[in-house]
Parts: sequence; C-alpha cells; structure tokens
Amino acid sequence: MQYKGLDLYPFQEDAIRAIDEHRSVIVSAPTGAGKTIIAEFAIDRALAADRRVVYTSPIKALSNQKYRDFTEAYGDRVGIMTGDVTINPDANIQVMTTEIFRNTIFEDSSRLQGIDFVVFDEVHYLGDSDRGSVWEESIIFAPPEVRFVALSATIGNLDELRAWMSKVREEDVALIHTDDRPVPLHRYLYLEEQGIFEPRELKDRLREAGRRRPRRREGDRPPPRRNNLVPILAREKRLPILYFCFSRRRCEQLARNYQRKLKLFTREESRRVTAMFDELVDRYEIRDHPAVGAMRESVSRGILYHHAGMLPVYKDIVERLFTSGLVKLIFTTETFALGVNMPARCVIFDSLHKFNGVEVEPISPLDFRQMAGRAGRQGKDSEGDVYCILDPEVDTAKIVGEIIHKKPGAIRSRFDLGYSTILNLHRLMGRDIAPAVEKSFAAFQRGSTEEPLALLRARLRVLEERQYLGESGPTGKGRFCARLAGFEVHLTELYWDGCFEDLDPVEIAMVASAIVHSPRPRDRASRVEFSAIPDLVMRRSRKRIREFRRSEMKNGILDLAKHLDFGLAPAIEAWSQGADFARLARGLGKQDGDLVRALRLTIQVLRQLAWALPKDNHVAVACRGAIEMLNRDEVDAEAQLRRV
Repeated sequence: MQYKGLDLYPFQEDAIRAIDEHRSVIVSAPTGAGKTIIAEFAIDRALAADRRVVYTSPIKALSNQKYRDFTEAYGDRVGIMTGDVTINPDANIQVMTTEIFRNTIFEDSSRLQGIDFVVFDEVHYLGDSDRGSVWEESIIFAPPEVRFVALSATIGNLDELRAWMSKVREEDVALIHTDDRPVPLHRYLYLEEQGIFEPRELKDRLREAGRRRPRRREGDRPPPRRNNLVPILAREKRLPILYFCFSRRRCEQLARNYQRKLKLFTREESRRVTAMFDELVDRYEIRDHPAVGAMRESVSRGILYHHAGMLPVYKDIVERLFTSGLVKLIFTTETFALGVNMPARCVIFDSLHKFNGVEVEPISPLDFRQMAGRAGRQGKDSEGDVYCILDPEVDTAKIVGEIIHKKPGAIRSRFDLGYSTILNLHRLMGRDIAPAVEKSFAAFQRGSTEEPLALLRARLRVLEERQYLGESGPTGKGRFCARLAGFEVHLTELYWDGCFEDLDPVEIAMVASAIVHSPRPRDRASRVEFSAIPDLVMRRSRKRIREFRRSEMKNGILDLAKHLDFGLAPAIEAWSQGADFARLARGLGKQDGDLVRALRLTIQVLRQLAWALPKDNHVAVACRGAIEMLNRDEVDAEAQLRRV
C-alpha cells in the first residue's frame, strides 16, 4: 500500500484499514517509526467527506508545531485553539490542546458535530500525574459518534488500555503495535578516560572506573565534568547531534563552551544558515531584541540551545533552523523530544539522572525511549546512534541496564475529577454521578472503585459546604464555577466575595497573576511594594482561598487549592504600563520564557473570567482592558503564530 508517494509499513497499513472502517484505533510504535502518517490519513479521509477532524496534543508547543505543519499542507482549512490562541475556530482541521477539547465537551458539545476523528497524540500522557485525568475525561465523555486515533510510544499495558477504551466507547477499538523502527538504533555508553563502549561491557568498565577514581573526603566538591564525546562524533561526521541535558543552565553553558571549541561549518554553510536566521528575525519582527546579536553569532557556528526558559519566539527559530538541517548541534532539555518531529543523526544523554522537583532520580525507560528515538532520520540515515555519558558515582550496572533495556512499564490511571467537571456532571446527570467514576480507567484497572469514589464524595462535600451545590443541584455560584476550567475555584471564590469589584484593569490583572503564579525555586523574591493593589483586596482574597483549603483539609483532600502568590504583581504593573520586556525579566531575576508563560497564564485566567460573565458586566470590561494591556510584543502568542 502507498500513501503520499510512500511505501507504507505493515503497522501503518493496518491502522489505515481500521480508519477506513471508521473504527477507533490505538497505534503504539517507537518514536520516529512514522505514526504521523496515520493521523494525516484520518485527516484526508475526513476532508474528502467534508467532515471535521480534531488534533489534540499535551503541550502548546506541539499544538503550534502541528498547526504550522498542517497549514503548509492544507492552507486555510486549519484552525487552532489553545489557551493562548484562537485562529479559524470553525475550520475542518482543528488543532487543540487536550484541555480545550475536554472543556468543549462540557461547555457546548454541539460544537463537536461533524467530527469524524479525534487524534490523541502522545496518548500515554494519560498516565501523567498532573494532567492525565483530562485525557480520560475526554475519552469517557466525548459524543458517541466520535472516533479516536490514539498515538503512543510503546507502553506496557496496551491490551488493558484497548479493553478499557472498547468498553467505555462501546465499540471494538483496534490495537496496532510494533517495536520495529525503520531506522535501527544502536546504543553506546561513554565514560571519561575510557571512551565509547557497548552496554555488554558495562560492569567491567564501571569496575575499572572505580579503581581509577580517587577517593573523595566528605565535603569535597566533585571534580568538573569533562568529556570528549562531541568532538569525537564531530570528527566522524555523525552530525547533527541532539544533546539532552536536564538543566537549563547546563544547556546554555555547554553550548557556549562548544561554540568556542568546535568549528562545524564551512563558510558557505555558515552563510546559508545565517541568511535563514536573518529572514526569520525579520518575519518575527525582533531585529531590535537585545539577544539577537549573540544568537546570530551562535547560529553562524551551528551550535544552539533550547529550553523552556527561552522566549517562545527564540524557541521557534531554533526549531525551524534545526528542521532545515543546517544546525549541527543542539543542547536541549527533554521537552524537545515530545511529539515535535525533529530527528538527528545522533542523540547524546548528558546524564541518565534528573531532578524531579524533590530529588535526583534515574530517568524512566519511557523517557529514555522517547528521547533516544530522535536518533536516525528516515530517508537520510541507515541507522541512529545513542550515547549515554555515565557518572560512575551514581550509575550502577543495574540502573543503566534498566533504563536502556527495560520495556516501558504500564501507564496507571490518574483519574481525578476537578470541581468544574463535577459540577458539569451534576448538571448533566443529576446527583448520582458515581457512574462517571465507574467508567474511569482507574476503576477498570483496580476492579474496586472505592478510592476514586471516596475522593469524589469528599469533593462533593466541599462543594456543598462552600455553597456550590444545594438540594436542587448547582447553585448560582456552582453554575458560575462550571463555566470555568482551570483555577475555577480561585476565580469563583474571589468573584463571589466581591474581590474583583471596583478594581481597574491593572489591579484586576495583578490579582489574576496571584492565582496562577508559582515561583521556581531560584526566583528572586520581589521587593517592590504592591501600591497598586488595595491591601484589603489582598487580605480578603487570601482569606477566601484559606477558607476553601480548610474545607478541603477537613474532608481529607490532600491536593489542596494553591495559595495566592502576589510575587508577580510588580511585573504585571510594569508590563501593563509599557515596560521593556528584557529589562523587566532581568529586574525580576526570571528567565524570559518563565515570565512569558506567567503573563500568558494571567491572560488566560482573565479571558476565562470575562467569558463566564455577561459581556457588559463591569468586571468583564476590566478583564478585557487588562488583556489588551498585557497581550503585546513578546507575550502575544497569536501574533507570533500568525507570522509563520
């Protein structure tokens, strides 16, 4: 079978047959095996019948990438809806974050009429601790006529996932699975002073490294980490290289070091990539940005870095340069591996351990496979090479063997109905919403539904105590909360207590920022006085959230509503009054990408609040005024995407 001029692999053929039969299908294949072709077939099939397709992804960066790709292929038949951006919302091909799709089901399911397929890219995110429940809710509550194309890296309990989806969707869901990669991977290990070796030599090499390593006394600082791996691979022309490291700071440090040490370009290659960079800078209208000069120098050497702390526009440029094939070496965090199709000749792991927010732990076999799967480009490489740099102080033979050889484990349900979802279900199903829990993957996996039901009952008691639910169902407060999704409790509590009353647009934006702001551990505490926010408003707002948290604690809920944090308020005030972005970020000690994300989250919350209120409501008017002040320049995601 051929499609788009390509000879299809057997797993692709099987998936396409299932789609032709209008069946839901789960496709599990290694990163880089060609799952995207299957989604494209579902899109073409729907367009041929003048039907619609929704493409969902777990992260906005991937949604934006897919929007660009599909726009190049299908033109104005493509739209996008994320928390930041809405473009062409009635298009036949609609790119959404999974949260937007779930919210649409509850807000107005009629907007899903005419949809043939919903593509769930990276469906193993169902096991994500923070956001997995959204995926389950989407599968459970989507209209019955919708079919799913669920794409996944290899997971350990595919049969279980298929059985659950078949039961809850009341159809025979097809399961397509392959472990074969069109471009085979070879795994190698690296130790300083010993060089490159194969995994079968690991025990002997670690033993030898232990003999050579000088003993350190307690309190001694570890020696600086050095390796010659990149220069070795550069000499052997094994470029381009994706170098994964799990620290933003180290990504930047390594990129700067190698820019001084390595010459990877001919003069002609340097000219071509710099010309492309200049074109992108003009397209994005960032010629006057302070970092453009330094980035241009990095581009001319073919060595860049990429992480979430960068300005989104710079991340876009790095991604576009890399996909062009002109950039030779990128140092990046693991976010570069998720979904976005950016393969390389080689992948290097700077470490097989990362900080999880509490402690340093080994990466999972699934994480390893996703990142390693970027090695080897179809049509360009006969094989892909993966190199793991080891630290003999933490990397034992057992740990390394499990990471690189063990098959990924089963995904476990993270089903956890939020307050807005509960209220919407109450509105649709009445007081008995237990059947919704009984349909969950959690209930299917555990057989007994007691744990998720206990949490549901606890949340229902909180909603009753806080007057969201009455004898006849959701109260006015509850109906208002049901129109929100994400920080719905914070917005409802503060609005219902009048905390937004009499605030001007700047003040209302500052309060909204306190709802979303969660400082990173290294963020500098703000010393600016919050003169623009009335002290009474801050005290009342904090009191309302404390009262809600007390109700949660009393009912045994462990995952409490977050505290308000006004640390971003000075930035909101300054930005709304026209401050320069780079100077503002430096003054706060924040990385550019973190500040953009916080400002965009603030805008999302303001949009939600404005949407939930009558258009002429004075709080809604203030919210729209705040959005207009904040959504400019580096923060305006829609303007950035429209320049593609």
